Amino acid sequence: MTEAINIPIKRTGFPVKIGEVELWFDSSVENIRNFLNIEELAEKKLQAVREKTKHVHFPEEITDETIEDVEVDDIDTAFDANKEFIAIQYDLIFGDGTFKKLYKAIPDIIALDGVLEVVGAEIAGRLEQQNEEITKRYNDTRSEILDKKKEKQK
Repeated sequence: MTEAINIPIKRTGFPVKIGEVELWFDSSVENIRNFLNIEELAEKKLQAVREKTKHVHFPEEITDETIEDVEVDDIDTAFDANKEFIAIQYDLIFGDGTFKKLYKAIPDIIALDGVLEVVGAEIAGRLEQQNEEITKRYNDTRSEILDKKKEKQK
């Protein structure tokens, strides 16, 4: 029997650690498209969540007088909808199931929501750095090829 050729491949991306949970951000061209359109993709998925909460009614402002008008079930539904929206964003950034993994380790929706913007900004910064490195490698390779071409023409 012939031995298979084994060619290892290095995935494009980098680790992102949130609390004690280490995740992987796929920085392939395909996934970067999703990352850049995350708000649009999240909005589409949020439509289903909105359907679940369309019956919920909250007063414009919750005060001592209006607090009695708010149903506990409505509060729970609103909380669940907010949690689902946050979950959608994490799952779009890092892949399906990410939010469950994070929430199991960090059962604090306020903290996970608060760090989401930081996560996005840090990833954007790393992508910019990665793009600069790729551009430099491309320019270096291009210069080498042009230098070799000039040497041949002499």
